[in-house]
Amino acid sequence: NYRMKINTEQFAQNNAKVISMFTGSDNIRVKLPKDSAQNLRSIIDNFSNFLNLVSVSAMIIAGIGISNTLLSFINQRSVSVAIKKSLGFSSIVIKFIYFYEIIIILFATSITAYFIGVLSPLIANYMIPEVLGLALKPSFSVANYLNIAFIGLLIVLIFSIPSLYSINSIRAMDLFRNTFQPVNLYFSRRNIVYIVLLTFVLVTYFVLQTKQQAITLSYFFAFFSSLVVFYFVARALIFSLKRFKGFYSNSYKIAYRNIVSKKSLAPIITISLGIGLTLLLTLSFVANILNKEIAENIPAKSPDIFFVGINKNEKSKLEDFILDKDDQAELDFRPMVSASFVSLNSVPVESIVSDNNPSGWVVRGDRRISWLKKPRENSPIVKGDWWMNGDSDNMYLSLDYKVASDIGIKIGDKITLNILGREVEGSVMNFRNVEYRNFGTNFAIIINSAYAEKLPYEYVGTLKSKLETNEIQAQIIKEFPNISSIKIDRIISKVSEILNKIFIAVSSISLVVIVIGLIVIVSAILVQANLRKYNNLIYKILGVDFSTILKAMTIEFALIYLSLIAFSISVATMASYYLIDNIFTLDWAFNLNLTLILVLSTGIVTFVLILVANKNMFNPAVYPLIRNE
Repeated sequence: NYRMKINTEQFAQNNAKVISMFTGSDNIRVKLPKDSAQNLRSIIDNFSNFLNLVSVSAMIIAGIGISNTLLSFINQRSVSVAIKKSLGFSSIVIKFIYFYEIIIILFATSITAYFIGVLSPLIANYMIPEVLGLALKPSFSVANYLNIAFIGLLIVLIFSIPSLYSINSIRAMDLFRNTFQPVNLYFSRRNIVYIVLLTFVLVTYFVLQTKQQAITLSYFFAFFSSLVVFYFVARALIFSLKRFKGFYSNSYKIAYRNIVSKKSLAPIITISLGIGLTLLLTLSFVANILNKEIAENIPAKSPDIFFVGINKNEKSKLEDFILDKDDQAELDFRPMVSASFVSLNSVPVESIVSDNNPSGWVVRGDRRISWLKKPRENSPIVKGDWWMNGDSDNMYLSLDYKVASDIGIKIGDKITLNILGREVEGSVMNFRNVEYRNFGTNFAIIINSAYAEKLPYEYVGTLKSKLETNEIQAQIIKEFPNISSIKIDRIISKVSEILNKIFIAVSSISLVVIVIGLIVIVSAILVQANLRKYNNLIYKILGVDFSTILKAMTIEFALIYLSLIAFSISVATMASYYLIDNIFTLDWAFNLNLTLILVLSTGIVTFVLILVANKNMFNPAVYPLIRNE
């Protein structure tokens, strides 16, 4: 093997020419830096796409808050709107006045947010492990800013349309009555068409920018479907309460009225809190499994030392030497030979496997293969049958089940491998469930031992010992200088460090999402501030005390929150399973304690926030409201 480092700028200019210098011979195989760590690159790309989707989801949730806040602002400015109409301003002109104000605010906030994002690599450098050798630099791009601003503009337009069109409900004649009824979100056929078209543009624009377009489209479909489902959850709650209203408690009657009224907050709270809780649970489930993998699974399963380049005549000596030092040591040696994937059913593999295939790493470049006389317990057969021993004339193959599924390999297919410069065709006999996370001697491809034993080969192996790693490694190196030994604990520490940074990132994002959801709920409460004041005034005149109103709010929130929990947990469970299984390729497990803690804490924090937002409405002054002041 040879390595060559070429001037980056010259290489970029003469890329094809430089490569052609080495590819003239069939005996030379060229690998560029971009061809290495394909599996890691795939994980990073998938995780990056996942973060982008979560970010857009947070922006959409914030869009609900924008709609509520704008509606509250229009209600507060109803007198100003009525005066403008009395002076001859049309509703369209007034809408554009407020729309221009929104655009100015969007422009200012998007610039601020973008510059914060530009400087974020400097912060990220403190979190990236030094072993990766990465030094991120701030990079300003007008195109990137316009891209972000355009997405923000689409979201603002989608959610501001129903609020802006509520201006149509404010009339100039209301000035003479000195009474203004709070306006609601205004939906018409035209508005709905506008919203659907803008949503289509948003989804299409975002999907076209990603590599995993099918996954991105599926995510948007699931997200918007969840919005619809949470809305119908709220409607189902209202329908159920109307069917069962035979309670004589005043607190329940007040809660019942608040939920079933036409201006009920139940749909907004259900959608905002439901989506926020679902994303929080999903991200927390992912973060918890990552944390468990860091703290428990990786250290427990992995060996201490990995051996490479063990000659056949040294394998037994090395084994005896280690067992003499530690008779309880766990050793695992496997024969190994280099091979490369040539074709599948006589079709060149390059034309079958795309660059985005998650298992493409198996068929690119040289691959180490091994052989066994019988399947191992940690890589059981999941499909097909084991081969009969003794056939040294034919080659049979066993593949990782996931690899075979991704590439489209079936039992009985013919695979051609280049083994030590000679192309050999073999039949696929079975698929195995291969465990790679224990850093052991696991192979995606193994062949029958009867055929392999006539090949020149060497051994690789692992050692797990109770002895101190540095001490036993030093003794092995001294006794067997030709054998390369690698301490796994250093690799594990770096992997754990990377996973820990991902854990912090996921946890931080989950907190941001739930905070945005809480802000949306507060904005919804502010929309109905005046209505709640009038309601509480009536209750006060009728003699209803503070404790009864507080109980009513508790019952109202409890009914809404309990109605959405089941769906949130179900969606979060399915979403986290998909992420863990497909992006991080780890084992997923449901954590009941974490679920209960998150559900209870989110409910308590949200309810306390609702109480704080309503603190000015509990005890309104009677006479100013009666005088319409």
